[in-house]
Amino acid sequence: MPQTRWIATVLFVALSAVPLLAQTTRSVTPPASQPAAAPHAVAVPATEPKVEPNPYLSLYVEEALVLSTAIGAIVCAPILIEFLVERRKRKEHIALSIEVTSVESLKPRLAGLDDLLDSIADLIDRAQHPKDYQTLRVGNEILIIGGHLTGKKTLAAVIAKRAELDRLITVYNPRNPDALAKAKSIITRYRDEKVMLLLPSIDLAFDQDDEEIQAELEALIESTSGLANVLVIGTATSLLPDSALDNLFGIKLVLPGPALIETEKREMSPRANRVLEAVCRFYLDEARQFGCVLSRITPEQFEARVMSAVTNAAEIEDIVTLCETTALHRRRIGKSDKLAITPDILETSISRVIVSQVKAD
Repeated sequence: MPQTRWIATVLFVALSAVPLLAQTTRSVTPPASQPAAAPHAVAVPATEPKVEPNPYLSLYVEEALVLSTAIGAIVCAPILIEFLVERRKRKEHIALSIEVTSVESLKPRLAGLDDLLDSIADLIDRAQHPKDYQTLRVGNEILIIGGHLTGKKTLAAVIAKRAELDRLITVYNPRNPDALAKAKSIITRYRDEKVMLLLPSIDLAFDQDDEEIQAELEALIESTSGLANVLVIGTATSLLPDSALDNLFGIKLVLPGPALIETEKREMSPRANRVLEAVCRFYLDEARQFGCVLSRITPEQFEARVMSAVTNAAEIEDIVTLCETTALHRRRIGKSDKLAITPDILETSISRVIVSQVKAD
């Protein structure tokens, strides 16, 4: 096909030169001879030569133009057909990769995960009432990790139902860049509705080490999870700590089944530890300014527990913000009259952010 494109280009240049050739096919008729001027007569300027077309050459040029146009159309037809076929295939792939569903029409059937759903009531409440949590900075992204056929997508549908969302946008093939771009445009269209973006088997995209696809996924998740009306949920069967996928999702939910492989915390230099300690104090001070108070735990104990688990500043921010989320939810439902961060809230927040290596059989 590249050779065909080259031929078409040559023909285009040749056709462009035809009008120039037509200009050269005209014959020049010399002016008629003028009689000699009488003495003292006023000189009359000579007339310009009259240009008349050569009928035979003009006919040849017109025939050549028609023939060249026909040949060009024949040569360019395969290129046009190839373009139309490729465009149709891309549309079909996008249609197969994306599904937009009304959450009201969903009827998910899920059993055995009631305790898990109760434990994430604060996350569901935040998705249901985003305006009440708009002061929190954590992104609305959750990674559900579980073995094959353990109900990860069904759990996401149940979360959408309980949060009373309006639309469920599922990207079945997160490795298709056209589908990712289409999903972004659909989410923009539903800016006035509460939407869930579901990315099943997102770990497959990161297993391929395709930096372009990973960059597009990161751009999609980061740009949409920051929107108050969007909840992003990905599903995976395995997870490596401190991997690109781990760092992309601030909240992780591990379903019963996959084996947790305990991994040792990465050793940090004294200087790095001092930086993380300062970051921890910074976010804890912000939580206090937000109105949170520590209950049954001292600031030193809070900092020591967080430092024993984290390896970077983003994890500290996620943990503290999740503590704020749970404290706010408990006050909203009447379990507490103040924004109290307790040891159990801290442990729950850490377990959602820091996950050991997960590998499904």
